[in-house]
Amino acid sequence: MLQRHPITHFLKMTVGRFLLPALLIMLGACDDDSTIVPGPRQPARRTVLIYMCAQNSLGWAHYTKSDSVEIMAGRNAIAENDRLLIFIDDGEAPRLMKVGSTTDQPVVVRRWESDINSASPETLREVVSWVQKYYPAEEYGLVMWSHADGWLPATGTEQPLTDKGTYSFGIDVGPGGNMGNDRDANGGTGTQMNITDMATALSESGVHMKYILFDACMMQNVESDYALRHVTDYIVAAPMAISAYGADYTGLLRQGLFSERVEDIVYTYYADVVDPAHSNKYGGYGVVISCVRTAGLEELARTVAEMLPRSALAGPNPTPMDTVQHYHPYTSSYYYRPHQYDLRCTLRQWLSDEDMARFDAVLSNVVTAKAASPRFWVGPQSWSFYQMDLQNYCGVAAFVPQATYTNHAAACPFGDLNEAFRQTEWYAATGWANFEKAALSMPTID
Repeated sequence: MLQRHPITHFLKMTVGRFLLPALLIMLGACDDDSTIVPGPRQPARRTVLIYMCAQNSLGWAHYTKSDSVEIMAGRNAIAENDRLLIFIDDGEAPRLMKVGSTTDQPVVVRRWESDINSASPETLREVVSWVQKYYPAEEYGLVMWSHADGWLPATGTEQPLTDKGTYSFGIDVGPGGNMGNDRDANGGTGTQMNITDMATALSESGVHMKYILFDACMMQNVESDYALRHVTDYIVAAPMAISAYGADYTGLLRQGLFSERVEDIVYTYYADVVDPAHSNKYGGYGVVISCVRTAGLEELARTVAEMLPRSALAGPNPTPMDTVQHYHPYTSSYYYRPHQYDLRCTLRQWLSDEDMARFDAVLSNVVTAKAASPRFWVGPQSWSFYQMDLQNYCGVAAFVPQATYTNHAAACPFGDLNEAFRQTEWYAATGWANFEKAALSMPTID
């Protein structure tokens, strides 16, 4: 099965050294198998739900527990009129817990009696609706915690792919599955959630999010942002494969998850990863992270659609992609996931200076914060790093059709990525159909 968070074996296996005895309190807060329904409450200023889809290798390696310790360490920063809820599905009985500034241990407010599929859009819809009913707020934040593939078709779902279902989040191996290698009981891929199905689930929940933070790999791409544009005001995520340790939740509780400015999540996430005090977790892994304002995405799509006919793609010799900043190695070691090209660096290759200036003006209303280390680890070797184009990047990835994706389709579990791209709303909105032939003719890097 695919390893969604590439990180060295040493780092994965030494996480247990840093766990605290409080973990036992965290996970043993309630032995009752019944559902606990809280009484009526006054609406909070903001309710934040951390949704841990962890019945997979991340749960098996206890990253849920280390993050729980971080949450307890930062709980004092939770204001009286804010609420923090944590949903965990990690192979034990799924449960929903509340953490407050004055609680010595999490309070289990709901426990499921049998296994549920946390990578199912129906489960996400039901959990979010329940949170809104019993923990109402003026606004909501959602943290989606799990494995993820960014711009890729889901390889295992409970239901047929929707006609535009081309992005995947989470892995749930289900009862009897092997969490350590992300396989279900039949030896197949654990269930994943298409991003378009995620958008539908959130829409049907009736809860419009202030922000969604993806504490997961490769989720900051313009294609999935566009698919989620109607269900959240902001999306904070990384275009790269992040460390399996993910966010430092102590820092995010103090400055980020409940801040007035969503952009604080970006700056705090970055500062924690590069902080020498956290070198026991992150070392020199590095990170690229950004915040997207979804209200600007449709104008961005219209702008790209207007400019592509005047770009190098419309000429006889499109500029190849070999020098463009990207965030992921295209290799069989990673099952031929795509390159994850930086959106701005890509357009800079093709547009005139005049069009680029206009594009930047539109982009500035979309990417409201970004941060990047000078380099970041990509693997598969321990010495494999990419350097960052700090002068030109925007921190949002984009797919660019290339012949190599079709050439390797038979060896790629996600199929022909060029064909998958054709199913996206972003493809249609930007008029890519008129320029795909030119892109496929470009020399590419494998």
